[in-house]
Amino acid sequence: MSRRPALPRALTVFVLGASLLPACSAPPQKERDQAEGALTAARTAEAATYAAAELEAAVNSLKAYDTAVAQGDYRLALNHAIGARDSAYAAAKLAGDRKAAARGEAERLIVDLEGLVLMARSRLAGTPPPLAAPATSRTRAALKRAPGLLQEARSLLQKQDFNGVGTLLRPVVQALRKDLTPAGPGRRGK
Repeated sequence: MSRRPALPRALTVFVLGASLLPACSAPPQKERDQAEGALTAARTAEAATYAAAELEAAVNSLKAYDTAVAQGDYRLALNHAIGARDSAYAAAKLAGDRKAAARGEAERLIVDLEGLVLMARSRLAGTPPPLAAPATSRTRAALKRAPGLLQEARSLLQKQDFNGVGTLLRPVVQALRKDLTPAGPGRRGK
């Protein structure tokens, strides 16, 4: 039975470490390409509008990748590339979720304003409870603006500018709700 001479421990560690060097001797380009692809997907999903902070984190991770590569630290570059990819995927998903929520809110605001316009007309025509004097003048002014606002909101909705619809209609809907909501006994002071 032949015995091989035992390698000293330091030599074993050196040989093992040297065998790993080729894996870290070049920048992790595949992971960077994946991160770039994920960033493109996030931008396509409108992450700049709906998940800006998450998109910025992905972009910053990719910049950190480039810095690490320039410094020759490919292991750190790999970590940054993976982080950029994961952040970009998260930004794309979050953007999709937030865009859907913004669309839903935009559609609700249009329907709410249409309903409030009908209710305001009815209340101004004398349907009880009567409106207070300041509410009457505000409500009349809102009714004059409502058709133009609804037309503009529908145009924004068609262009998929859901945040624009919210910015346009939210204050009007809130003001009309406030003016048209009776201040009956359990509602005073709210």
